[in-house]
Amino acid sequence: MTGAVLALLIKEPTLAIPLSFASHFVCDSIPHSGPAPDAKQFDRKFNIILVGDFLVAVSLMVVLGILFPSQKWLIWACMIAAACPDLMWAYYDLYLKKIKGKGYKLDPLASFHKWIQWSQTPKGWSVEIIWFLIMGTVLLGQQ
Repeated sequence: MTGAVLALLIKEPTLAIPLSFASHFVCDSIPHSGPAPDAKQFDRKFNIILVGDFLVAVSLMVVLGILFPSQKWLIWACMIAAACPDLMWAYYDLYLKKIKGKGYKLDPLASFHKWIQWSQTPKGWSVEIIWFLIMGTVLLGQQ
């Protein structure tokens, strides 16, 4: 939703898309929900949450495309850009671990991304809900 808000507030793709990408790291620096530090990535519980999160995001893309038809492409691009940094975890956890084992070294961007998420816990849902309500209010105010 943060990407969608940036799309509607900025309206200029050359600024909105990169800022949406950067917003992911800003949002990750705020305490939020995520697996426990000792949880396995891509286990059954993680995958259920991941699919649920994906379905909510796609549903929001459809709804926002209907509410803002003239800006839907920018909204969608910004939403995807804002989510993209998390795609690297699939690369690291599914691909590199298979090739190099658990001892692989993260590149500088991945190290920064991991470091910035200083408080990602299962109890962070309350922050997620508050952020969702704030971003929803801003989006509705753009109509």
